[in-house]
Amino acid sequence: MHLPTHDEATRLLHRWTGGADPRLLGQGMEGLVYEIDRDRVAKIWFSESETALRRTQVFYDALAGSAFEFAVPRIHEVHVIEDRCVTIEQRLAGTSMSDLLEAGRISNAEARSAFVDVLSQLAESGPLPEGRALSVMDEEMSLYDAADDFPQALYALAERRVDRFRAVLEPAVEDLDKKFRALHGRLREIDSGRRSVIHGDMILGNILVDDAGAPTAVLDWGFLTTEGDPVFDASVAASIFDMYGEQALETELDLYTRIEERLGYAREALLVYRAAYSLITANAYDAEGKDGHFAWCVTALNRPDVVRALLG
Repeated sequence: MHLPTHDEATRLLHRWTGGADPRLLGQGMEGLVYEIDRDRVAKIWFSESETALRRTQVFYDALAGSAFEFAVPRIHEVHVIEDRCVTIEQRLAGTSMSDLLEAGRISNAEARSAFVDVLSQLAESGPLPEGRALSVMDEEMSLYDAADDFPQALYALAERRVDRFRAVLEPAVEDLDKKFRALHGRLREIDSGRRSVIHGDMILGNILVDDAGAPTAVLDWGFLTTEGDPVFDASVAASIFDMYGEQALETELDLYTRIEERLGYAREALLVYRAAYSLITANAYDAEGKDGHFAWCVTALNRPDVVRALLG
């Protein structure tokens, strides 16, 4: 579905804005977010279905019952207008951590510390069965439609992705089949056995903070959101904190160290999950693998420390 024009957005949101020009607050992978008032925002979705959004509404309601020190999204209303899904959601306070860091209002060390704080709170929240009902990435099925346990469900997702994009992955990933076969056993071996909600896309822009850099909200759940091993979420978050900067690898490894020390997760497990995430998302944004994300994933899959953790 095409990106809504400003005139289309004005028409779609007329009942809340009275026909006034809606103020665009931001754009994510899944839709455009507009201001309604000081407490509410409207999101115009690109392609999400009403059924999926109803599931997300239930998930957010359950998530809000967790004892987080930060807020999470809440969907108050779901509408279908001119074949577009529109949700009215709670407005979350704060400034994105990426903006505060870029402006020099918090240090890199402060951002990393707050980042690990968020991961710690997510890990401590415990199982969230409502997360198991959500679909991931561009799939219609939930992660758990293929298997009941997280290691097998994650491997099944990786298998579907490798089968779908093998022609692109095989020339780029050294010993693709060997690594993929090894992943099956390794996922079960490194599984911590703990279960909690997984955000799955914890970039700095998805964490809102106050002026002191303390997290006030975590948003944009849905890309890889499910219930599973919190070590997976920590691995993904550490790797995408700084994907393309000059010190990207050093930042990733530093965050692994912080996570090991603070949360007690094993480096080997973090690296195995890094391989799984790379296989799963390599072609998330370009089926032909001609974008930066594909190259970033392939680099990880061929990286010595990741290969050692995967192949033993």
